[in-house]
Amino acid sequence: MEELQFIELKAQQIEAFERLQQHVYDQLEHKEQLSTLSHGEIHNILAGNGMIVGVFTEKRLIAARALLVPDVDEDEHLGKDAGLSRDQLKEVIYQEISLVHPEYRGRRLQQQMGEWLNCRLKKEDQPYQYVCATVAPTNLPSMVDKLKQGMEIVALKEKYGGKLRYIFIKNIKNPSSSFYETTVDVWLDDHEKQKDLIRLGYKGVSLKRENDTYFMVYGM
Repeated sequence: MEELQFIELKAQQIEAFERLQQHVYDQLEHKEQLSTLSHGEIHNILAGNGMIVGVFTEKRLIAARALLVPDVDEDEHLGKDAGLSRDQLKEVIYQEISLVHPEYRGRRLQQQMGEWLNCRLKKEDQPYQYVCATVAPTNLPSMVDKLKQGMEIVALKEKYGGKLRYIFIKNIKNPSSSFYETTVDVWLDDHEKQKDLIRLGYKGVSLKRENDTYFMVYGM
């Protein structure tokens, strides 16, 4: 098996990232699952407003995952969706796009990149308390990835011009307990019931499969 290297990308590697992003996007059957980053957004991250980990085999970039430091004044700030105060918004970082070349799927690279980045975020010199992310309701692998990291669903709403998205959040330095007094299983496609539970204070905490049907488990 090829040796893989996990390396934080630099500005001179932006073209390699864009090639990988385009290839992954072109191979998707449901292209609405992936919100790609523009050249300007990638450059912004690599200029110091976040970080991108890349996975290399020899000199070939075969996977990448990005974190972005958002502007606290942006209208669609995910911290606002999670009910954070303005002061807390300064402590938020986003999990942005995650890319794995089709030839390398099934090797847990998305999860390994998440673990690599989380280790970086836990360092004392990092100012971030919360990590947020959005996931399309049809993107099961990404949902599983977020839930395995201990992230919780705190909103289900339209974002980015009308695209329905789950909003995930995790307190990096003080993670939530995995114990919930009450849990409710909801059919994954029953978006209205899920929204009702969220309004009552429930959070999406795990995904359950029964035969070919998926359920989101909400806990409180």
